Amino acid sequence: MTRLTNESKALLLVSMLLTAGMVTVGTFINVFLLRATDGNVSLIIIQNIIVFITLWLAFVAGSKVIAKISITTLQRFGLLSIAIYFMVILLLQDHLGTFLVPLAIFHGFGSGLYWFATNLLIAKVIKETEQGRYFGYQQTAGSVLGVVTPAVSGFVITRFTDLTGYYILFGISLIFFALAVFMTKKIPDFTLNTKIHIYEVLKLKGNRYWDAGKNFRFVIAVKEAIHGQIFMLFAFVIFQNEGVIGNIVSATALITVFSSLWFARVCTRENQQSFYLKTASIMMIMYFLLALFPYVPVLIAVWIVFGIIQSWAATILPSVIFQLAGRAKGGFEQNDYLVALEFPTTMGRIIGLSASLLLIHFINSDVNVYRLLFVIIAIGWILEYIIIEKQVKWFRDELPMKVED
Repeated sequence: MTRLTNESKALLLVSMLLTAGMVTVGTFINVFLLRATDGNVSLIIIQNIIVFITLWLAFVAGSKVIAKISITTLQRFGLLSIAIYFMVILLLQDHLGTFLVPLAIFHGFGSGLYWFATNLLIAKVIKETEQGRYFGYQQTAGSVLGVVTPAVSGFVITRFTDLTGYYILFGISLIFFALAVFMTKKIPDFTLNTKIHIYEVLKLKGNRYWDAGKNFRFVIAVKEAIHGQIFMLFAFVIFQNEGVIGNIVSATALITVFSSLWFARVCTRENQQSFYLKTASIMMIMYFLLALFPYVPVLIAVWIVFGIIQSWAATILPSVIFQLAGRAKGGFEQNDYLVALEFPTTMGRIIGLSASLLLIHFINSDVNVYRLLFVIIAIGWILEYIIIEKQVKWFRDELPMKVED
């Protein structure tokens, strides 16, 4: 059984602290923005599109300065920017709507620096034999935090008038972000002296690993951008109460804790295809059910299923991305592919959110918009599996041959 190195553990702890801060405030962030902007869903989607664009620009900027600034320092800058973003929200309070666009730019750039550095650190620190365990424990930590924080967040929000409860949560999240910044001191100051070839990789043709990676990441981004934008808003339309939603999220997160902890122990290169096919098929069915039956019992049932299997995908997906980037070669390094993948990722996010914006503009019923978007997400789940199967056959040709008895 492969154990995580001390460097891997430090990187994992930083990720866990960031997750703690984001879960504290992030469960209801879109509901908060909806309230703060007097129900302007279109404005929220536009600001999220801006976040994703500036996040990509941060990856480009990071690739230009990586030879002069250590990867760990860039990660620290990113964490500080995220902390400052939420601090500014605390200060602006009722004036938030006026500054939503510049805040989106700042938040996107800071988040981009964090993920740019973290992806490079994972590639440098985490061995392929550690990936299943690292991402599995990362998912487990997020699930543990998800057990308590949504219910507590919902309780705090509903116990105060106006947006006071949200401001309290933002303040708590700042503590976690500050601890994450402090813990980056435990990660060595890795440097990268070689140039990152973003544009050269983007122009690359005929490389099956790169083609699979960019298509895979594009579909994931479309799906996740839509889900991240609408799922909690959909739940709020159905329940009209953050406290109830928080309790349900916490309950299903408890299921995820056990599921993800178990999966971290059983996930291997040999069985990732089988698990992902099961996950993609079930998730596709769940989203189709939500589209057909947008009612409370179905939503609760889907949430429970999410709790059981969503962590499986969250463990497999990043591992597959790193496997593809590590095998693409073609005269480039793994880091080149990891950074270049942010371009199809950003395009997928923009297209996903733009589709949401167009449907909101042309369809009067919010619930009907959500139902159509759930269909898109459902198709995306099975399409992800097909891409890897068709283009690299889930790396089956690299697995050891089974010896017949």
